[in-house]
Amino acid sequence: MSTSLIILVLTVASFLLGFLRDLFIARSFGLSWQADLIFVSLILPLFFENFLALALRDAMIPYLQKLRSQSEELFQNVARWIYWRVLWAAIAITILIMAISYWIMHALAPGWSTEQIELGRLTFCVGSLLLAVQGALYCQSALLNMDKVFLLPMTRTVMLNAGAIIGILLFEPSGTVIFLGMLLPQLGLILVQHHRLNYVQLSHRAQAPAEAKGHGTEFIKVLAPMLLAAAAQQACILAERMFASFLAEGSITMLSFAYRIVTIPLTLYAMSVLTVLFPHFTESWNNNDHTAHNAAIRKGLLATLLFLVPAAVVLSAFPEAVVSVLLERGQFGPQQSEATSVLLIAYAISLPAAGMAMLWGRALLAQHQSRLFLIITLTSSAVTIALDALLYRPLGAQGLALSFSAGISLQALLMGIGIYWVTPQGLGLALLLRWGVAAVAIAATLHYLPEPHGLLDLCIYIPLVILSFAALLKILGEKDLFNRSYWSMKSA
Repeated sequence: MSTSLIILVLTVASFLLGFLRDLFIARSFGLSWQADLIFVSLILPLFFENFLALALRDAMIPYLQKLRSQSEELFQNVARWIYWRVLWAAIAITILIMAISYWIMHALAPGWSTEQIELGRLTFCVGSLLLAVQGALYCQSALLNMDKVFLLPMTRTVMLNAGAIIGILLFEPSGTVIFLGMLLPQLGLILVQHHRLNYVQLSHRAQAPAEAKGHGTEFIKVLAPMLLAAAAQQACILAERMFASFLAEGSITMLSFAYRIVTIPLTLYAMSVLTVLFPHFTESWNNNDHTAHNAAIRKGLLATLLFLVPAAVVLSAFPEAVVSVLLERGQFGPQQSEATSVLLIAYAISLPAAGMAMLWGRALLAQHQSRLFLIITLTSSAVTIALDALLYRPLGAQGLALSFSAGISLQALLMGIGIYWVTPQGLGLALLLRWGVAAVAIAATLHYLPEPHGLLDLCIYIPLVILSFAALLKILGEKDLFNRSYWSMKSA
């Protein structure tokens, strides 16, 4: 798992650089139309990444791994066929968006004047180039991950944020300069990764084209459920914000802040642990090595609990301290911290469930259970939106946060049942019980301890919580967590 640790370091570096980038933007533009233009220009790239690029990668890995288990030549032909069509499709979408940028900007910012939109079109079009870059990079990362190459693709976000900062420091700050700073390093990464994937080169495209084309329809059938599942998840976020718009002023902001804080450990987990595990899931399943497949799922579950259970306990036990340290500046005062901390608890209680849903969801995809994955995602999303409608009036923003937690917990439960049906040994019920007992015991103890105040107190409490988990789990009989050889992915 050393690769996961290095990826975790890169992810943390990316987060810090992203935060520094936003500080430079705030320093250069303040609360101005120029700053709004930058964030409006990022709406489509972020949507494209969350909706299309991630779904593409999650569909490519299990589908192509299945073909690779049949024939390396077949895998390379189909991978090359998909690769070039993804690149051309991403470029075509980008050109279309640039061509109709005037109307898109009117839709995204209806309050802007015609003069403002005309002034901002160049920046918006340069930012739209990120869509083509993301399509290429996510496609390349899927192929590289299948070859156990993880570190090179993970430099993408570091380059993106570092490039934006360099652009601001070296040139006169503007939205166009910032987006060019994001684009140029990523274009270099695309060329490096393209050279690394020698079987997708243009010189190989004439080989067995008919064989590859025959798999195009099959891949689309695999990709379609992923896109629908991504759409359902985005619909939950959209519905939550829509219902929040009927509540008191500031509800949307508080929900956004609380959700972003909770998803920091979840994102670190997904980009480090899951990035490494997903190809192992698909490879072991397609090789009919169920022993290795079950072992990988159990290791993933232990890593999920290790990442997210202590984080959930800390966020639930000291929500106001966390919010005040991270957000309490300027117009965001103690009253805002108190109100946001209530929402933080409502989100944080489902943090381990969110991680397990992601883990077991990837396991279902590795087992080519995309239809079951879609049904579960649609079901949990429908429940979330229904609970939003029922709870937003009596409970306000807290009801919306609780609805999200209920929906994600249901998703984790159903996906866990799905895994148990197929591979009962991959579901660590005893492991879940140990961590559950430890979490309840430590959370109850923290309830009677003094509330931390400030960053220093939190820095003291967090290691104590982690050490308490280690000691209590050891007493409860946990062995694998402390066994270094257990974390090697080279053995079952």
